[in-house]
Amino acid sequence: MSTGTTPEPRDAGQVTAAAGWQQLLSALASHRLRELYAAVVLGQQPVMTPKERSRLVGSGLVRDEAGRLLADGEVFKAALAAGRRTEPAGPERFLPDGRIDVLPRRASDRLKVLHYLRDRVIGPDQTLTERELNVRLAEFTNDVPKLRRALVDYRCLDRERDGSAYRRA
Repeated sequence: MSTGTTPEPRDAGQVTAAAGWQQLLSALASHRLRELYAAVVLGQQPVMTPKERSRLVGSGLVRDEAGRLLADGEVFKAALAAGRRTEPAGPERFLPDGRIDVLPRRASDRLKVLHYLRDRVIGPDQTLTERELNVRLAEFTNDVPKLRRALVDYRCLDRERDGSAYRRA
């Protein structure tokens, strides 16, 4: 750990919890810090207060290498990457917020979604009454009868003739 007012050097592009996008934008919001940052980008070593130096280094805009300030352009890529949401893959992409309103148009996607849902509502050796199945399907949709019928029609579930019980196909 270093002493004094100069923070420790950081790896290029590293955005820590302390130096997230909020701290980055906070530094750029200051007219004076933008001027200082611009000077460093142009290769200059502007005169600044220890507090200004600390804010620039702490924000990740610049790094201190043996007392010399260097612009760190990778911090922008790192801040964007840290804020990027990962998009779900597979059948989950059709269930925003874990629920489904409409089955996918493509038959292969529809079947994947139905198998995904089936695996979450009924175990391999389980038998459920229609009421039990409806309660479980209600966690995933507002249109329970439509989803239940699709699961049977696409042979994901087998149904007793009288509709009294359901099990995996």
